[in-house]
Amino acid sequence: MESIMTTSQEPICQAVNLSDGQPCTAVATTWENLFCRFHGKQCHGLYIGYKRRNAKLDALSNNAPPYLRQAKVPLANETFKDVEDEKTLRDIHAHLYQEYVLLGKVIDARKLHHKHFYPLQMDYGHQAYLDTLSSRRHIVLRALERLETRTAQVLYEKEKWYSWVREVQQEEEATREKESKKVKLEAAMFKRHWNRMQARLRAQREKEEKQRQDAYLEAAYQERVSALDSEDDAEMWDPIEDIAEDERSRYVDLIKHFLWMEVLSDFDENENSTQKTAAAASSDTSIGVGELTISEEKQPKKSKKKSKTKATKGAGASSDVKAQKAPSSQNRQTDQSRTTGQNRIVKMIEDEERLEDISEPDKSNIETESEMRKRLKEGVEKNYGGVDGPILVGTLEIPHGTHLKTAPLADEEIDSLMRDIKEVKLLLFCRLLLSHASLLPAAVRASSVEEFLNDPQIAVSDLRDLCLKVEQPSLQDIRDACADLIRGDEPQVEDDDEDILEEESFEEVILQEHRYGHLQGPGWFLANMLAQRQKLIDSEKGLAKLKKNFCKKPRKQGKMKIQICGKSIWNYSSEQSMSRDGWLQFSVLAKDCDLHHAVQLCRNWDEFSQLNFLAVWQYFPASNWVSWGSDRLTQQLHELGFFPYFKDFEANQISRHVQVGARSHHRRQHNIVEARNIIVGHMRRNDSVTRRFLQYCSMRSGELLLLVRDGKTGKIITAPEEEHLWTIRRKEGLGRASKNEWEIVLEVGPAYFEMVDILRKWRLGFEDYYEVWIWDLVPCNDAIPLYNTIVMELRRAWRVTKPLDLYKHREQFLRSLTREEETLRVRSIRPGEQATSLWDDVTNPDNTFLTADIYNRKILESKGEVHKEASPYMYYNEADAAEDFVLFSDELISPDRDVPFKEVSNSITRLETSSATMINILAEEARALSKPSKDVRKFGEINDEEDWSTDSGFNNDNEKRIANPWSLPQIWRDAIAMVNQSHITSEKEQLLRRVGLLSEASDMIRSEVNSLYDIESKFKQADKTMIMEKDRSAALIEAFHAGDLEPGAQERYAETCKILGGILGSHQNTGSTDWVWLIVDILDWLGLRTDYETYTHDTRAGWPHPFITQDIVKAFVQMAIFFPNLEQCKPMVDFFSSKEGSEYKDTLLLKPHERAKTLPDCRTRTSFKYRPKEFWNEWETFIKESKAKGMYYADVYPLKWNVVIRPILAKLYLAGIIAPAYLQNDSQVVPGLAVANEEPHRPGKLDLFMDYADRDKAIQYPQNIPGFVRPDQWPVLLPLARDFASKHSNGKNSPRFAILRVWSAPHFYPAMLGDFNRHATAFLDGAGRSWIWKFIPKDMPISDWSMYNTLKLRLELLKDQLAVGERVIYRNEVILVMGLDELDLLKYVTAVTFAIQTKPWHREIDLWKSFVNVDIKFLEGLDPYWLD
Repeated sequence: MESIMTTSQEPICQAVNLSDGQPCTAVATTWENLFCRFHGKQCHGLYIGYKRRNAKLDALSNNAPPYLRQAKVPLANETFKDVEDEKTLRDIHAHLYQEYVLLGKVIDARKLHHKHFYPLQMDYGHQAYLDTLSSRRHIVLRALERLETRTAQVLYEKEKWYSWVREVQQEEEATREKESKKVKLEAAMFKRHWNRMQARLRAQREKEEKQRQDAYLEAAYQERVSALDSEDDAEMWDPIEDIAEDERSRYVDLIKHFLWMEVLSDFDENENSTQKTAAAASSDTSIGVGELTISEEKQPKKSKKKSKTKATKGAGASSDVKAQKAPSSQNRQTDQSRTTGQNRIVKMIEDEERLEDISEPDKSNIETESEMRKRLKEGVEKNYGGVDGPILVGTLEIPHGTHLKTAPLADEEIDSLMRDIKEVKLLLFCRLLLSHASLLPAAVRASSVEEFLNDPQIAVSDLRDLCLKVEQPSLQDIRDACADLIRGDEPQVEDDDEDILEEESFEEVILQEHRYGHLQGPGWFLANMLAQRQKLIDSEKGLAKLKKNFCKKPRKQGKMKIQICGKSIWNYSSEQSMSRDGWLQFSVLAKDCDLHHAVQLCRNWDEFSQLNFLAVWQYFPASNWVSWGSDRLTQQLHELGFFPYFKDFEANQISRHVQVGARSHHRRQHNIVEARNIIVGHMRRNDSVTRRFLQYCSMRSGELLLLVRDGKTGKIITAPEEEHLWTIRRKEGLGRASKNEWEIVLEVGPAYFEMVDILRKWRLGFEDYYEVWIWDLVPCNDAIPLYNTIVMELRRAWRVTKPLDLYKHREQFLRSLTREEETLRVRSIRPGEQATSLWDDVTNPDNTFLTADIYNRKILESKGEVHKEASPYMYYNEADAAEDFVLFSDELISPDRDVPFKEVSNSITRLETSSATMINILAEEARALSKPSKDVRKFGEINDEEDWSTDSGFNNDNEKRIANPWSLPQIWRDAIAMVNQSHITSEKEQLLRRVGLLSEASDMIRSEVNSLYDIESKFKQADKTMIMEKDRSAALIEAFHAGDLEPGAQERYAETCKILGGILGSHQNTGSTDWVWLIVDILDWLGLRTDYETYTHDTRAGWPHPFITQDIVKAFVQMAIFFPNLEQCKPMVDFFSSKEGSEYKDTLLLKPHERAKTLPDCRTRTSFKYRPKEFWNEWETFIKESKAKGMYYADVYPLKWNVVIRPILAKLYLAGIIAPAYLQNDSQVVPGLAVANEEPHRPGKLDLFMDYADRDKAIQYPQNIPGFVRPDQWPVLLPLARDFASKHSNGKNSPRFAILRVWSAPHFYPAMLGDFNRHATAFLDGAGRSWIWKFIPKDMPISDWSMYNTLKLRLELLKDQLAVGERVIYRNEVILVMGLDELDLLKYVTAVTFAIQTKPWHREIDLWKSFVNVDIKFLEGLDPYWLD
C-alpha cells in the first residue's frame, strides 16, 4: 500500500505523444521533472533543430538570387514578367522553393514543440510569430505559383495548348478556396477516411514505442557521454523530418487510394472500442484530425438538417435517404400543400424568400474496386423518392423484376467497366492537374502518375490541394474524364454547327418590345438596340462586331491536347457530346448523383435526349437515376419530347367559391379564389416537331394558353394577351361579387419566371431549347383534360398514326440495345454480336398495346396497329395531314428541317400589334440618333403602302422621285405637264379652280410635292388617324386576297394589279390629254375638290381627305380599259400595245363574253338565316345522335368533313381572317359550329359553312335592326335594265350598262368586325377549337344585309349626282350602272368606282367579276348568278 502511494506522488511527464495525441503516463525524470527521458530527448531535439532551421532561413534570405535582391517591388507583387531566361527562372524557383520548405518546417516545429510539450501554457508572442511566418510562407507560395506560370509561359508559350491551359488555371485561381477553408476541408477529408488511415497510425505508434525502448536501453551509455547535448546527437531526436515525410506520404497514399493504385488497408472492426474512441479524440496535427472530433450524438442531427436543406433547394436525394425517417403521410401531404406549386410561389413572393442554387450531390464516399464490383454484381435498391405520380410496371421499359432493384451486370461487363473506370480515374487526375499552375511543369515532365507523385519538388500544400480536388471532383470534371477515355489519343469528329447570328430588323426589335416588353427583361431590347446602332454606324464592320459582341456561343478553339503524366488531355471535351458508354461510366462513378444533375452536363439537345432515353430503358445501374420521369404521366411527356420541370395540377383544390346571399342573417359577402393548372417544360429549339406542337397549342386558345421563351436569346416568341396571364386571382369583400374587381395574386411574368427558376430541380447546360409555359384558359378545372390535350397534340406533332409509331423515332437506338434474358439488364450490343435488340422486343407480334381511348371512354387492346374501334382522332389522321399541308407547306421540301417556331404573322397581326406608322417614325428617330452626321438629303425611297421611311441609301441627285402617300401616278404627272405647256383658257381655269387643281401662284395645274422638306412637313401636319387608315387599308387588302380561296382568284388579282400598276406608272409624253379634262369634269360634277387639307373622322364619310386625285385617277384607269373606242381612254388602251403591256393584250379581263361563260367555283353568299332547312338535314341528324349518345360533338365529328374544313380554316388563319379565340370551347359560350356541306350548283364539292343556330343561347342577337331589308325585298336588276334600255334607245343614244361587283371572298365580306362584335361570330371547328372572325363571315345571320347597307350608305353620299335608284342600282355586292352612251357610262362607272374605293381605301371593285360597257342583250344572256 505504501509503495502505491509513493508511485502516485511521483511527477508525471506533461508531454503529449506525437503518434496518437494521448498524454504520456511515464514518470518525469528530466527537465526539472517536466518530461520523461524519452520526451526530454524529443523536446531538446526539436529545439536544436528549430534553431538550426531558423539559422538556415536567415542565411537563405541573405543569399537570394540577383534578380530578387535587385527587385524594386516586394515579392507579394512580383510577377516575373521581365524574366526571359530559363536559367534565371530555375534559380529563382530553387531559392523560393527552399525558402518555402524551410518556412514550413519552422512553423511545424514551433507548433509541435508548443502543442506537445507545453500544451497548458498560453504564449501569445509565440502565436504572433507563427502568424508572421505563415503570412510569409503564403507570400512565397503565391510567388512560386506566379513563377511557375511565368516559367510555363517561357517554356510552353509556343505550344498550342498553352492558352487553353492558362484559361483553366485562371478560372481555378479566381474560384480558389481560402486557406482557412482548405484546413477545414482537409480535416473533414481525413475524418471521412479515418478507417483507411488506421494502418498508417498503427505503424507510427510502433515506431515511437521502439524509440522509447531504445532510449531506456541506452540510458546508461548516454549518461557517460560527455557531449550528451551535442547537436549531432540531438538530431536523432528531431521528429520534424519524419513528420514532414509522413504528411507527404499521407497525401500520396490517399491519392493512390482514390485512384485505385494502392488500396489502404481497412480498419479492423474488431479492435477494442476504447482504442477507436481514443483515436477519434486524438488532437495530433500530424494525422490531421485534431479538429475533426464530432460527437456521435450530434452527427445525425447535422445530417438531418442538411438533408432538409437539400430537399428545400430541390437537390437530388442523398445516398443515405433510407436512413432518414420519412414523415408521415398526413404531414407530408400538409407540407406539400403548403410548399409546392403555385402556393409556394405566392408565399415566396410575399415573403421575398430566396433559395440558393442546386447543390451537387455528395461524392466523398469513394468506393474501392471490390465495393463497386459488389454493387454492380448484386444491384441496388432503387430510390423513388422524387417520383410524384403513378408508376406503370410490366411495360417494355419497366418489366417485372426490375422496378425495385437495378439489374445486376454480368462479370464480363463488370470487368470491362472496372478497366475503364481505372483509366477514367487517372484521366480525371490528369485533368485536375491542369488547374494547378505550380504542379503543371512537374506533370508535363512526368511520364506516369507514379513518377509525378514521387517528384520531391512538389510542395506538400500542393499535394494537399490536389488531394482535396481528387477526393471531391466536380461532376463536370468526371464527365470530361469519361469523355477523354472514349476519345483516346485521336479527337472525335465534331459537327461544325456554328450558330448563325439571328439578326433582328429595327422594326422587329421595336415591335417585340412593344408587344412583349413587359414579359422579357430589358437585356434583350438593349442588346438588340445596340446592335442596330452598330449596323447603322458601319454597315460593313458592324456585322462582324455584332457577331463578336452579341453571339453568346464563344468562338471555337482549335482541337489540341497536352500530355499530362503520359496521358493525352484534350481541350474541348466539355464541348463534345459524350457517348452512352461514357455516361455509363459516369453513372457508376458518381453513384450518388441523379439524372437531375447529370442533364446539366449535356452539351446539346441530342445528348440530353439520348441520356433521357437510356434512363427510361434502365440502361444505368444507378439507384437515383430512376426518379427521373419514372411516373407514367411524366414518362409519356418525355417520350414525346416535352420535359416538364414545374407543374401545378391542383387548381381544383386551390379554387373556392363562397358567397353569402342577401336572404341570410348576415350581410351579403363573397370570398372567391380561382386558379389555373399550369405546366412548364423544355422542348428542342428549331425543331420541326416542336414547331408543329407549339403551333397546334397556339390554335387551342379555347382550352389552353401558351407562352414560349427562347432559351438562347431570352426573347418571348409568343404569349397570350395580357388579361389572360393570371394563374391565381381572387375577390373578396362585402356586397355582390359581380361588382367587385378581381385581384391578380399570381400571373405569368418576370417574377413568376424567377420563382420557378429557383424552385426547379434541374437545369440544362446548353441554350438550344424553348421554354414552354402552358396553362388552362378555364380556371378551377381538373388537370387531366389539360394533360390529355398536351399529349394529343404531341402525338400529332410526331405524326403518330398507330401505337407502334410512339417508338418509331427511337428505332436507331433501340436497335443498338439488348436486354439480358436472365438478369433483365439493358446493355449495348457489341460489334458483331447476334443478339435480340430492344427494337425486336418492341415489334414482337406477341406484344399487346393498351390504349386509353378518351373519345369513346374505353381501353383498347391491339398489336401495335390502330384498333378498329378506336376513334379516328386518337392518332394522326387525314385531316391532320391536310391541315399540316397548309400550315407547314415548307415541309414538303424537307420534312425534318431545323426551323424555328414563330408566331403566325400576317398583315392583320402586324396591324393589330402596332401600326406601321409608329414603326416608321421610331425607325427614323433612331436613325437620326445613330447617324447625326448623315446628310439629311440622303432620304430613302418610300413605298406607298409599306415602309415609306426606311433608308435605302437614296442619293441626292434627284434621279429618283421620293415616293410617299401623296405621290401621284406617273401618267397623271406627265399629262398635266403637257396641259401646263399648252394654253389654258379662262373657262378651264375656272373649272380647275373649282376642283382645287389650279395653282394660284402660277396659274397652272398643281404638281405633286416631291422635295424632302415638303414631305417632312406633310408628315408632321398630317392627321395621324388618316395615316393610320392608309396603313390599315393596305394591310386589310393584303389579308383579303390571301384569304380568297376561290381557285385562281389570287392569280387573277395579281394580274389585275400588274396591268393597273403598269398603266399608272407609264409615261405619256405625246397624245391627247382629253382624259385629264374628263376627270376634272367628273370632279366638278361630283362637287369634289383635290386640295382638301382636312380629314374627316366620320367613319361613314368618304371625304374630305388629301388623296382625292390619286383615287379618282385610279378609278378612271380601272374603267377606261373597257372603253377602247373612246378617245379619252386611248392612253390607257394603248398600254396593251406597248412593250410592257403586250403580254396582257389577250387577257380574259378584256373579254367579258368569255368570262361570263364560266361561273366562279365557290360557294354562294347566302347567310345561315336564309338557307333552306333541308340544307342542314345531315348536320341536324349528327347533332341529335351525338347528344343521344352523350358524346362531345368533336369526338365523333365525321372525318371527311374535317378533311375539308380544317385546311380551309388554316388558310384563313394564316391570312389573318380568323384567329384562335380566348373563349371556352363549349357551345354555351361559342354560338357557331363549322360544318362541311355541298350546294346544288357544286355537287360533290364540300365547302365550309357556319351553323349559327346557337342552340345553347350563347349570344343574344338583336331582334329589331333599324333599316333592315330582307333579300327578297332588294331590287331585281335585269327588269330595271330592260326598262332603261327601252326608254332611251333611239338614234342618238345607244344605252350601255355595267355590272360592278364589289370584291368579296367566298367565305367573308371585306368589312372588319370590332372587338366587341367578334364573340357573336365565334365558332367551334371539327377539332373542338374556338375561333373568331375578324371580318364579317357570309354565314353570319343578316350578313348579306350588312353588305347591302354598306353600299347604300356609300352611294347615297352621291345620291343626287349619280341618280341612285334610277341610273345606279345596287343589290348586295352588285351594282348596276346605266348610261345613255359609252361616254356617259364611263362618267358614271368612274364616279361609282371612286365612291366605293376611296376612304377607307379597303373596298375594291372586282374587275374579273364585273362586266363594263355591255349592252342589254349581254345582260339578258348572263347567268342569274352574275346579277345576284
